[in-house]
Amino acid sequence: MKTQNSWLRSAAVVAAGLVMAMLIVSPAAYSKGRKKKAEVTPTETLTPTPAPTPEVHVWNFDQDKAGEVPAGWKAIEGEWQVIADPSAPSKPNTLGLPAGRLIKSLTNALEYYPMAIETDPTEYADFTLEAQFKSAGGRFDCSGGLIFRYVDEKNFYLLSAGCPSDYFALSRMTDGQLVGLKQSVVPTDKDTWYRLKVTAQGGHFMCFDDDKMIFDFDDSKIAKGKIGVWARDDSQAQFDDIKITVMGEGESAPAPAPAASSSP
Repeated sequence: MKTQNSWLRSAAVVAAGLVMAMLIVSPAAYSKGRKKKAEVTPTETLTPTPAPTPEVHVWNFDQDKAGEVPAGWKAIEGEWQVIADPSAPSKPNTLGLPAGRLIKSLTNALEYYPMAIETDPTEYADFTLEAQFKSAGGRFDCSGGLIFRYVDEKNFYLLSAGCPSDYFALSRMTDGQLVGLKQSVVPTDKDTWYRLKVTAQGGHFMCFDDDKMIFDFDDSKIAKGKIGVWARDDSQAQFDDIKITVMGEGESAPAPAPAASSSP
């Protein structure tokens, strides 16, 4: 009897041990079938980089006194002055040349180039330069143009147009010699306002007449410089709303419209 009781106690101990082991090893009832919740990684919020704001300068000469050189400009050659003109795109004033210079033109063998330069020391490399232009007259010539990347009076680029030869041209003044780079025939009349525009990006230039691209051209002789206006011989050239838009770092020139057909 005692042996039987001892065996029963041993069996009970073994059974209790098995139950305890099962309770320890087995997961809790409430956790059966439950998946581990995935950890959520917060998404980093990207702050958009603001687009660079173009640097724009405009000269309309409307606050300057007629008969004087406008503030911020210097006449390098010729009698450049503020001229009151009721036909000006932005009334009442323009920057231009009065009548005269016949003798000066003849003594320079009709290679006389009046020019005025903006006096700010900033030198521009990549930009769009534009202005309204007209010529009120001239016995020998009625041309005018925009100077850009001006180093000195003997070295700069020039976009010009004029009559009586109805030309539209990109040129480079090198050591005092005017070198034609590209030219097209574009009708140009006296007493008519035209918009001249050039976009310079590195060594690539796009040239526009009344916002229509006439041609483009590559040349890298002059990398940067100042801006100005130009005329030839006795042309009574006038300019208004001169505007330069400087491209910020990383910006590129806008895609141009197809160029007009051109003649050499």
